[in-house]
Amino acid sequence: MAEYYGVRHLSPACAYYVREFLDRTAPDIVLIEGPSDLSALIDGLCGRKVRLPAAILAYTTEAPVRTVMYPMAEFSPEYQAMLWAKKHSVPVEFCDLPSGSILAAEENEREAADGESIYSKLEKLTGLDTDTFWEYRFEHSENYEDFIAAAEEYGRSIREFSKSDEHNELREAYMRRRIAESEEKYGKAAVITGAFHTSGIKNIPFTEKDFKLTEKLNIVGAKSTLMPYSYYRLSSRSGYGAGSKAPAYFELLWNNRIRGTLENTAPEYLSRLAAYQRGNGFSASSAEVIEAQRLGETLAAMRGGRLPALSDLRDAAVTCLGHGSFGEISLACADVEIGTRIGELPEGTVCTSVQEDFMHQLKELKLERFRTASAQELDLDLRENLRVKSEKSAFLDLNRSFFMHRLRQAGVNFGEKLAAAQDNATWSEKWMVSWTPETEIQIVEASLNGDTVEEAARASLDMKLINSEDLSTTAETLYTAMLCGLPDCIKTAVSAVQKMAADCASPSDEGRTIGTLSAIVRFGSIRKLDPEPLTGIISQLFLKFCLQAYSACICDAGAAEDMINAAAAVYDACLAHDFLDSGRLRKLLSEIADSDIVNPLVSGFACALLAEKGEISPDKLSELVSRRLSKGTPPAEGAAWFEGLARRNRRSLIGRLTLWEKLCGFIRGLDDEEFKPVLIALRRTFAEFTPAEKNDIAENIGEVLGISSQQAAEIITAEVTAEEQQTIDELDDFDFGDI
Repeated sequence: MAEYYGVRHLSPACAYYVREFLDRTAPDIVLIEGPSDLSALIDGLCGRKVRLPAAILAYTTEAPVRTVMYPMAEFSPEYQAMLWAKKHSVPVEFCDLPSGSILAAEENEREAADGESIYSKLEKLTGLDTDTFWEYRFEHSENYEDFIAAAEEYGRSIREFSKSDEHNELREAYMRRRIAESEEKYGKAAVITGAFHTSGIKNIPFTEKDFKLTEKLNIVGAKSTLMPYSYYRLSSRSGYGAGSKAPAYFELLWNNRIRGTLENTAPEYLSRLAAYQRGNGFSASSAEVIEAQRLGETLAAMRGGRLPALSDLRDAAVTCLGHGSFGEISLACADVEIGTRIGELPEGTVCTSVQEDFMHQLKELKLERFRTASAQELDLDLRENLRVKSEKSAFLDLNRSFFMHRLRQAGVNFGEKLAAAQDNATWSEKWMVSWTPETEIQIVEASLNGDTVEEAARASLDMKLINSEDLSTTAETLYTAMLCGLPDCIKTAVSAVQKMAADCASPSDEGRTIGTLSAIVRFGSIRKLDPEPLTGIISQLFLKFCLQAYSACICDAGAAEDMINAAAAVYDACLAHDFLDSGRLRKLLSEIADSDIVNPLVSGFACALLAEKGEISPDKLSELVSRRLSKGTPPAEGAAWFEGLARRNRRSLIGRLTLWEKLCGFIRGLDDEEFKPVLIALRRTFAEFTPAEKNDIAENIGEVLGISSQQAAEIITAEVTAEEQQTIDELDDFDFGDI
């Protein structure tokens, strides 16, 4: 006859007493709640070099990938049962539905919702939150018989408050089948399941009905692997339904349980909080710790507990160490209650090739120290290191960069690229790197696209090229392929760009593509990319842009923004590459700047580009300013032109006093209705100026108006009054059409 042990997942008390339960029952086989087809992973999970927490992960073999996880900590009763079985050479297997059946089920969310209602009913019955009640009655229990009796009653209570569930009925029928089959094969079984299920299988024989129910299961294709896990992911804060509210605290409870010093848990918890506070610049005295312990013990006694539970200790800590404010100790509580522990699995334990490749690459690239939950900065110098002998060491950082970019392209969020301190420091990269269990899941999901990180990234880029419908997107994919260091993808992407460049494309698309390809040519050498195939494409696109851009600038406001971005990209490319005809671009910009029919925003921006390198004479610039900011130009167009002019090279504009004289005269000449659209444009324009630039403008305007620069600065930098803000808000809501 089988023996049954109902547990609460991640309970130190359940983990402690399960060993005594197994010692007393001396089973011939141990059966544990978990996917029956994944029993082969138990040996790997129990390996000597494994550092928990870790999890068994099952996932579908077709996209979209669905996953189901079975996380374990050292204080998991299931894990302690596995260790006992291995120590005593007793077979140990899982007895729940196969993983493919669990993944096929659509009842998981409903089951979680039911669980919440069950526990809310128990909380109303006991007058305590579930965790506090469990800790008082179970975690602090020091008698095996009392614990077993209480655990059985707890399981029956959960069962009594729950609703009938077809999925759970199927699971329990399958468990009864596995128990019957195992006892027939091995003999006496010890069955360890969640307390809820124990009441549904204990001493209930396997029947013909169970056989029919479990004979034909709905199963999807699935694979499985082991993966490291983290205490954060175990915590209920992360959203894991069967998690532990405070895994680091329960590890503390577990260690004291093992040592037989449960009463030390409270002072140790409070001392760790105080140590964290002192280490981070807060005051926390020994007297406050002692007072908090006394208060925690008093609260426990008032609530019916023998020893303080976590809720008692938290309340006491807020009062004594946080001086009434949880915010003061919130980070300390997160550190002591949840913790930052991440599990480790030795090489060869994980089961997917991408996981193995990821671990191998971390070792090869000396990135193993970054596999922690704490975010760390990774600074890369992509230049060849001439101080080392081997090529591998000389290009270590470059290969690290390739790896980080490949991970991102494969959908693995192991690192986030930070903005460079210098725009022209093409040899430098900075990453913020951190590992989470989600990272491991993403690595597993990437296995659908290849056996290595490189193959997964390549497959993702190939799919992007196939789905790309415009030239600039294809060029961006080429740029990504360069960052990933994937020569085959680069070659394919270059061919795709060549083909699209020959077809019709809009000037804005051509301009963006020229900017992307120019960046590749400029930065590609440090990534060992031959730029030669791209120079011809850039020249071809440049010629097409120069021929089509003028007509494209006769456009509305939305298209004007696209043309400004395109013109800026082409202008910067001209500055960077001698093989482009800068004279042709200068002529085009002059035509746009002088035109009265193109969008004034673009016209003003073209003028700014010409002024940036002194390619427009002072007399011509003065003429354009006078013409655009005059009574002969509609106010809205004049304001848009000035907005375009101020988009680039603002420092040189600030020094031109005549410009500000014209602007002041232009604004003075407007009536109330004309001023409204101009105000909106000017507000948008000057929002981009820095405080220092605004002060310099104030000096110019003060000189024009005949007042001191200080008076002008006070007016310009003064806070907007409520009445003025209301007027501006009303203007922002006004429909000015295409302005």
